[in-house]
Amino acid sequence: MPLKFFKRVAIPSNISTYLSHTLIIVTVATTLLIGGVLIIQQTMFFSKISQQKSKEYVEDQKIYIQEIVKNETEYIRLQNIAFKQRIKSKIKSNVDQAINIAASIHQQYSGKKSDDEIKSLIIATVSSLKFNMEFEEVFISTMDGSGVYYPRKPEFTGKNLRNFKDANGLPVIQEEIKLLKNDSEGFLDYNINSDEALETSPNKKITFVKKFSQYNWYFGSKQYVDDFFPEFRNEIAEKISAVRFRHGGYVFMNDVNGTPIVMDGKVYKGDLNLLSNADDSRKNIFLQELELIKTIPSEGFFYYKWNKINEITLSDKCSYIQLFKEYGWIVGAGFYMDEIENTIKEQQASLRRDQQKSILIIVFILICLLVLEAIIIYHFNKRYKADFDRFFNFFYLSQHSFNKLNISHFYFDEFKKAGEAANEMIVLREEIQDKLIEEQQKAMESDRLKSAFLANMSHEIRTPMNAILGFSELLEDESQDEADKTVFVSLIRKNGDILLNLINDIIDISKIEANLLSVRKRPVLLNKFLNEINEHYTETLALKRDKKIQFRMNTIENQTISILTDESRLRQILDNLIGNAIKFTSNGSVSLDVNIQGDRVHFSITDTGIGIPVEQQASIFERFIQANEGHKMNFGGTGLGLAISKNLIELLGGNIGVESELGKGSKFYFSIQTN
Repeated sequence: MPLKFFKRVAIPSNISTYLSHTLIIVTVATTLLIGGVLIIQQTMFFSKISQQKSKEYVEDQKIYIQEIVKNETEYIRLQNIAFKQRIKSKIKSNVDQAINIAASIHQQYSGKKSDDEIKSLIIATVSSLKFNMEFEEVFISTMDGSGVYYPRKPEFTGKNLRNFKDANGLPVIQEEIKLLKNDSEGFLDYNINSDEALETSPNKKITFVKKFSQYNWYFGSKQYVDDFFPEFRNEIAEKISAVRFRHGGYVFMNDVNGTPIVMDGKVYKGDLNLLSNADDSRKNIFLQELELIKTIPSEGFFYYKWNKINEITLSDKCSYIQLFKEYGWIVGAGFYMDEIENTIKEQQASLRRDQQKSILIIVFILICLLVLEAIIIYHFNKRYKADFDRFFNFFYLSQHSFNKLNISHFYFDEFKKAGEAANEMIVLREEIQDKLIEEQQKAMESDRLKSAFLANMSHEIRTPMNAILGFSELLEDESQDEADKTVFVSLIRKNGDILLNLINDIIDISKIEANLLSVRKRPVLLNKFLNEINEHYTETLALKRDKKIQFRMNTIENQTISILTDESRLRQILDNLIGNAIKFTSNGSVSLDVNIQGDRVHFSITDTGIGIPVEQQASIFERFIQANEGHKMNFGGTGLGLAISKNLIELLGGNIGVESELGKGSKFYFSIQTN
């Protein structure tokens, strides 16, 4: 009897009752088991994670400040390379200038004057060169070691200097000759008063020498690094002092001679010396730094007491330092242990709160689940059976009628969703169809826009590329005669130039986007430059048989006037504007007018072409914009030229404008500074 009762209760014949009993047993047992395991796991996890977090946080802080110091040391190294490179570029430029002048004099007077006269003229010219800083003068010596010209040292003239040593005992002449025996030019770096352990000051000399083979001479120039060093050091100090990190941390930097460079997050400008006139605590800390950098590698962690910014009380601190050996700079950063301990305590408290919260949540969920299970099971059998009967009746009656299910009569979401799916199948299909049509339209529009963009760019690149490939294939045909091959080569070169110009335009636009477009101003003879422009476009238009255009140019009368500008960029601007004028003009003329007013040169390019509508004149200087879509089809082009020209003109200190009337031509005008 008890066994039968147990089977009836545990395994009832009614499916609803069976599901209810099974759900109660499985859910309650699983909930209690999971809850107990989670509570035990939370307790054990807290103890373990609390210890790990303490160690990990300290190690993380050490790694953090180590990375900061290494980053700043690497920054110093890179800036030092650039610093020396600037000096090398300067003295090399001086020597190149002197050798170019000497070569020009030799070429001009060779055969007209004696060698002695030419040498005297070269020495006199080189001695008259002026440079920005002391010791930049160019000296001349023979490859045999005899002095030819040494500024400030007239007694070296004609003297054998092979055994000469400078004030630091360096056989500089021997080193220079040794270098030039293997190379035509090169640099020599001398360390002056260097210490084997540390180079405590930047006493370095850099020399550049270059052969002058016409007379078995070589030219040279030198510069002392410490002439430029104060400015370099200040730049580094300003950068280092600006670094800040968590908990108010900062980077410090000291010289090994005891002079603070960056202290307490500021560039130090006082007279404190950590070895000679600092208090004992500061001195002892600095001595720790000196002892640490004697190790290999010259870096590491050390612990000491230091006051926080705007505080007097000393606190335990851990710092990491690294030596920049070339200048004897000690770069370091640290963190205060009490701040770490406070953070660790806060983390532990947070973990404890999380643990308690997790346990409370587990208990609360367990209770809620038990209550919810009782409610669900109470209603489950009744509602499940009712919903099942409704579906059974619906399927039974559907063979005779097409009535829809009344969704509001169902209790469970699964049955409601099944009923909605049956009743709304047609509606959903229609919605899906509408969405497909809408998405198809969007895709077609997106494809059209993409095709419009790519068509413009790919056409401009593909046209010259197809020409290059096509004529290259024709060149491989041995049946072609030499005259045709010459024409093919010319066409390949022409299309190659077109492709190169397009790529250059794209590169310039990329530089404009990255704010990297620049100009280099140098003296330019204006009339010579304009004559080259005139000759080029006169010849160009003579070859264009499909156009009846005259190129006219009105220039200034002064043949010797010179302006300070970037010749290549100015030529690029004029090529863009004149090229556009020729492109959009079939008959008539293209004119270039140039005049000088005050400190500005004014240019205007006038054509008798198709003109530009007034409403479109404001947008033609934007990238990828031409006057209208028809122009792209009829005349081609990427629309980059005017955008690039506008940016270049602004870099040269000017601005650009346009005047145009549809069907009557256009006038583009701009001005730039003369200096």
